[in-house]
Amino acid sequence: MIDYLSIAQNEVVADLGAGTGYFCQQFLTHTAAAKIYAIDLEPNIRIYLQRRFADVPNLTCTACTPTSPCLPDDVDLLFMANTYRFITERSTFLANLKQQLPEKARVVIVDFKGNHARVTPKMAMEEVIAAGFEIYHYERDSCPDHYLLSFRLAP
Repeated sequence: MIDYLSIAQNEVVADLGAGTGYFCQQFLTHTAAAKIYAIDLEPNIRIYLQRRFADVPNLTCTACTPTSPCLPDDVDLLFMANTYRFITERSTFLANLKQQLPEKARVVIVDFKGNHARVTPKMAMEEVIAAGFEIYHYERDSCPDHYLLSFRLAP
């Protein structure tokens, strides 16, 4: 997964729906990211993340809302693992993301692709395109239960 993301040295990564910080830790351990934002909706999760990463100067915990990622201005990569399917107002969320996403930033969604997926890969792709984004990569086969969808602002 980390190799797929191709995080360049000094890039700024936002982990939206960071949960307990699994991917934040992977970014810290296996990349040269300059800064990491752990973004989550749940206040108790943010408290946990702040405690877990209290000694990490380049990791900042921030809040999002159900309809907005609340992205900082310096993000190069927005990463969402097992999060997209829980966003109930996805069209509003994507409209807000489009307004907040820096011009050259990219977004990667990793989510469940199984028969009982709340949001199928096809639905996610249709929603992203309808919101004015451009899909530049879709991977369905590298993970047994998940798909990877990479997109950016449409030119």
